[in-house]
Amino acid sequence: MSGSGDPYNTNSVSYAYASKAVATLLCILILCTCNVASTEETGMSQGIDYSLTTDTILDVPYYNQGNTNWCLYYCLTMMFNYNDQNLEIWEMADYFDSGYYDTFSEQYSSTDTTLEEYAEHICSLNIKKTIWGLTITDFDNETFNDLIKSNINNGQPVLMAFQYMNSDGVKEGHAILAVGYDEQFIYLTDSSGAITKGVFGSDNGYIAVPVSWEDFNKKLVNNIAPSNMAYTIEVISEAPENATEGSIYMTDRSDKGFSCLTFTSRYEDNDTGLLRFDGTYENGYCIVDNTNLNSTRKPAESDSMSVYFTVANPTSEESKYTVTCQLINVETGESIDVFDYKTSFDLAAHNTISKGVNYSNQLYSVDDGSYRVVISLFDDEMKGIDNICIDVCLG
Repeated sequence: MSGSGDPYNTNSVSYAYASKAVATLLCILILCTCNVASTEETGMSQGIDYSLTTDTILDVPYYNQGNTNWCLYYCLTMMFNYNDQNLEIWEMADYFDSGYYDTFSEQYSSTDTTLEEYAEHICSLNIKKTIWGLTITDFDNETFNDLIKSNINNGQPVLMAFQYMNSDGVKEGHAILAVGYDEQFIYLTDSSGAITKGVFGSDNGYIAVPVSWEDFNKKLVNNIAPSNMAYTIEVISEAPENATEGSIYMTDRSDKGFSCLTFTSRYEDNDTGLLRFDGTYENGYCIVDNTNLNSTRKPAESDSMSVYFTVANPTSEESKYTVTCQLINVETGESIDVFDYKTSFDLAAHNTISKGVNYSNQLYSVDDGSYRVVISLFDDEMKGIDNICIDVCLG
């Protein structure tokens, strides 16, 4: 689907906006000694007062798709994790054996029941898929909008996949979430900004972005037709009792020579290992050579390891978070003390903030073996909210 829209850093360690990876929606049947990186907070740049609409916006966790084409998997993971699951996007891509460059139709065919089976058997959730625009007579935007409102009234977001024309007049496809509504706005969460920014020109970030119902219908819903079909996915299971308090993620930016987990040689220029998400790998990800993204690269003791992550606040109020990072020996379960990192910060409503840590030459102190990079997110009472675990083999 569409490409990156992740919040970025503006100083020495920067998150460059990735180019959009266009994937046509064919028929739509279709992240001691350490240096902390600079940060940027993004969100309510137009001053939207979300406190006025708290009751209509669901606290759905947010993850950005980075350079991948996996907007479907990112939206599903957001929706399923909102429903008390603990999924990682790469796990879903691994389940469906989706490669890095797979287009939407190669990831999933909306004509079969594999997604429904995945939701039921892996997540114990019941979902309903509706294809819109099969015939001219089976569609109207009032019915489409009522479906969104009904689900949100029941405490569930709705996944929507649309085809649309970009600014260059090229047809693209993208999946987004409807997470709230009121009389004036529908609130959209976008894993890349392809629709919230690219179609509606919004500067309100990526989470619960307000779009007027008039614009939503004019630019997306009214264009649904037999030659321009769309579909929705609803979670029929009962809504969760507890709201999501926050989420943390890493992105894959391998195509831009930068990733949110890097192993950079301190002796050889342009020798870097990058985290790359790809469902054809055993774990759904791998460390690859930045000069050949199809070739694996084993981290070495001469590397400088850097870890970058983004925290998202999906709630309608400012929240205080703490993030810890550890390197854990998989065989012994012991944490390597020199890698322990902790940071705390406040984050505005419906906003994201990106931070990072560089461990310089600390890998010299680590024996060869299997390790796990564990990044954990906590609330103001140090209750665990979310985490990321990436396995790496050193030496």
